[in-house]
Amino acid sequence: MSGYWRGIGAVALAIALFLGSPVAHADSPAVSPGAVVVLRGTAHIWVADDDGVLHWVGDTRAFAGKRVDWDAKREVSRDEFTQYRRGGPWLSSGLLKLGDPIYLVKWETSDASPTLLHIQSLADVELFGISGDNWGALVYDQALWERRFGIGAGTLAKGILAPVAIPSVTPNPVTTPPVAVASSTAGSGTTTASVTITPTMDVRSEAYRLNRTPRLGPDGDITLGSGASWTEGTGIKAKDHRFDTIYSSHVLHEWTVVSGGDPIFARVVATNLDYNKDVATTTDLARKVLSFYCTGPTTCTGTDAPSGTTTIAGFPALRYDTRTRIEYWDGCSGCTQTLVQHEWVAIHLFVIRGNWGYEIRVFGEYPATFLTKVQEFLTAVARTELRTNP
Repeated sequence: MSGYWRGIGAVALAIALFLGSPVAHADSPAVSPGAVVVLRGTAHIWVADDDGVLHWVGDTRAFAGKRVDWDAKREVSRDEFTQYRRGGPWLSSGLLKLGDPIYLVKWETSDASPTLLHIQSLADVELFGISGDNWGALVYDQALWERRFGIGAGTLAKGILAPVAIPSVTPNPVTTPPVAVASSTAGSGTTTASVTITPTMDVRSEAYRLNRTPRLGPDGDITLGSGASWTEGTGIKAKDHRFDTIYSSHVLHEWTVVSGGDPIFARVVATNLDYNKDVATTTDLARKVLSFYCTGPTTCTGTDAPSGTTTIAGFPALRYDTRTRIEYWDGCSGCTQTLVQHEWVAIHLFVIRGNWGYEIRVFGEYPATFLTKVQEFLTAVARTELRTNP
């Protein structure tokens, strides 16, 4: 399963098992009807109903018909908040499931249309009061939501919902045991030498955590040195199905450069490790991405071991050199089909910082000239910076 939420049935079951019914404590703090509770350090608010049960409020439209006493507003810590009785959220437009991700449909009274905000973790879902009891009434698939609200989900702006919970991250500094890696020729899978790296940095520590999608650029979280001849990538996704990304990943940027008629492509992808709990090291990340990459009727080599180790902005990183070949019959009705052998060669660099894993990939369709032509981009990668909460 790639991510927590694969399929609505599995999701409902997982939520039911993990969350159960809304939280209730015999000795819960008393709150008056309409009282507003704010979780300290966040902009999230809960409002008490007539029975003193708190409900998370998704947007201002959700206040319609509800009693809200702003004079009875209190701010509480996370420990204090867990003692309150909590029920299901108040939402104006529900939650929308698009593939794996779940979005809050946030529709403020001042806005002509809603915005889709990606909920970041199952821990947030719990605090919002979503449970196995109310899942079916609150969460819509795309077709049902569009029929219910008469809006095309694909036309709506998307963003990240500010997290509520701070998931615990168990330090896993890939130093014990050391990571054994192999040196091999590009795409061969043949080991020629063996080295060992022992990074001293805990790349999963809270010090490097980002509670939002990373940004790429001079003012972002990750910056690559720019190559003079690199331009915006075009048509990359149409080239081959393996350029899709794994669950809860975001393509931060794409480039292409054409030299002597041979295009070389590059992309940077960030993967949210809160949604990929099986990834704790760069080796884990590489295995998951490359397993996804080498799918379908392909011959794929170079994924069995790293071709080398390096650092990216001081963080330990692994490099893999892969080669994939696809064979298929191409033709049309009434014409002769021909066997197409399509080949890709690629360099993948994997690095982890906090709760985000990065893959920097450069790839092309011309193996004979690839290694010469990618040097400019690799020089740019050597100047990569990873910043902490800029």
